[in-house]
Parts: sequence; structure tokens; C-alpha cells
Amino acid sequence: MRTNTAATLYSRSVSKGVESWSRSYISAAHWENRKAVNVIASGLLEADAVSVWIPDISISIKSGDIIVKGKIDKTISDTYTVSDLRKEFPYAVRVTSVDLYDFGSPNMRHLRIGAS
Repeated sequence: MRTNTAATLYSRSVSKGVESWSRSYISAAHWENRKAVNVIASGLLEADAVSVWIPDISISIKSGDIIVKGKIDKTISDTYTVSDLRKEFPYAVRVTSVDLYDFGSPNMRHLRIGAS
């Protein structure tokens, strides 16, 4: 798989009603942005999307996590929120789907992440 960037993953967890975020780096990923618009009866609906392919199937990613293009050193906390992260980094997106492709040769196995 050809990769074009590193990425930073912010994994969300909730314990006793308290949300926390942990940061990890993904050294190799293939990142593609797509600009699109869906037209519905009441008007336009934004449909911008990001697809990320990661050649490491051992990484734990779930819907609701945040993935950012590049290596980011910010820590999400009470003083620096997800909103702050998304304002500062235009390629900070929320994971909406995770597909595991664990068949074929080891070089073909990967995760496909959908995000917006």
C-alpha cells in the first residue's frame, strides 16, 4: 500500500460519565479528502468526507474517535477541546466507519476509515 502521510488518532473513552481522550500516532496512512454536496428536498446537505487507509490492522479505532492528518502534539483536555482541535487543524475529522480488510497477503491487509 502506498501511503502519503502520518496521522494522529485521538481515542475517546468514557468512564463513570467522564469523557477522556488518548493520543496515538499512526506512522503511515493514505489520506484522501472528498468535497461533495447532497441535494435533498429541503435544500443542500453537506457531504464532505475523508477516507483513510491504514496498513496496520492491529490499531484499535472506533466510531466517534478523532483522526487528524499529520503528527499533532496537542492533548485534548478541559482547556483544549475537540472543537479547538477541529478549528486549529482543518483535517481533524470524526471517525464514522471502520472497515477491516484482513484477507489476502500481509501486504494487502488494512483498515479503511470513513470520517467527516
